[in-house]
Amino acid sequence: MPLKRLHSLKRKLERDASLFALYQDTMEALLRDGYARTFPDGDEAKAQRTWYVPHHSCNAAGKFRVVHDCAAVFGGTSLNENLLQGPDLTNTLLGVLLRFRQGKVAFTGDIKSMFFQVKVHPRDYDSLRFLWWPSNDLSKPAADYQMLVHLFGATSSPACASYALRRVADDNVTAVSADAVSTVKNSFYVDDCVKSVDTDDIAIKLAPEVKLLLYSGGIKLTKFSSNSKKVLLSLLPMNLHLVSKI
Repeated sequence: MPLKRLHSLKRKLERDASLFALYQDTMEALLRDGYARTFPDGDEAKAQRTWYVPHHSCNAAGKFRVVHDCAAVFGGTSLNENLLQGPDLTNTLLGVLLRFRQGKVAFTGDIKSMFFQVKVHPRDYDSLRFLWWPSNDLSKPAADYQMLVHLFGATSSPACASYALRRVADDNVTAVSADAVSTVKNSFYVDDCVKSVDTDDIAIKLAPEVKLLLYSGGIKLTKFSSNSKKVLLSLLPMNLHLVSKI
């Protein structure tokens, strides 16, 4: 099944050079950032369970992404059918928005590739195998790779990522302010931070603290914005693209 899907993808990439370039960049980034790795030689005998996840491209709202199809069925089952969904730890959207309206000064941020920030246990690497061409050479036989992090589209990913976010806050409860811990626990909707406070000075102090709190757990908070020019200027070292908004 994944080989058949890969052959279909190959024909598509051979017809569209721009799509192939985007796909190559994404695959190289997965390996460079440590989200995936080539299959280690000699590890075949160690695998207790193996699953190959096919993948395809998605270009939603002008943003290109490679999506691993965890719902793909082979032998009457899929990866998602063998994963536990876990508890719903996501804050309610209504609650997040109501809290966001309480203060006069707002700032927002976005967790970069939230699911990819959370690693899976090494024993599960072989359940997240995928196929790609070594050195992006379509003339070569496809090789085995492994994802090392939770996947977009996997049933278990939302609960695992939300737990990891809350765990980082709990682990640092004595290292940062109570407001920073509360922001991480109550002012995130999935990967989006939406927070409001009473003054510019509070926001200027709180935003970097939240960023550093998450970074201590390997979670990168980016794309800061604010309705206050003073706060935006303070955030420039963390987010240089905001220059165009001022």
